[in-house]
Amino acid sequence: MKGDREAQGLAAAMAFVAWLLVMVGLWLSPTSPDPRLDLEGGGSFAAALTVYLPAIGITVAAVVMAIVAACTRAWVTAAVTVGGMTALFSAWTLSQDYLLDYRPSMDFYLWPGLTLAVLGVVLAASARSSREAFADPVGVDDRPTG
Repeated sequence: MKGDREAQGLAAAMAFVAWLLVMVGLWLSPTSPDPRLDLEGGGSFAAALTVYLPAIGITVAAVVMAIVAACTRAWVTAAVTVGGMTALFSAWTLSQDYLLDYRPSMDFYLWPGLTLAVLGVVLAASARSSREAFADPVGVDDRPTG
């Protein structure tokens, strides 16, 4: 079952890299030079409350999940949790037009992050299901009688 463990670890790595990619886009992508799109006129509170604050909370949860997964080897749980949070957050952020206007290149980080997160979740689910599909059935006694 070494291949399953490798697939689970790869899925978790994909989910964590997806979150990192989304955070780079959110915090470091260049802002628009157009002063009309600046968030200082009141949009900064909405962005802080609906995008940046949840991003900080999810980052804390992702760090905790990374520590737990490293200690317990719960890679599937880490991949599904972080990948799911990344996918939902990316989709939410893509719906915030004022933020995409303020950071016009941010969608170049969000779309690949969303794709990588979904692929990580699918890989984790398939690695988990293939492991369970080939496991011995519970309650079946295949010892010879005699």
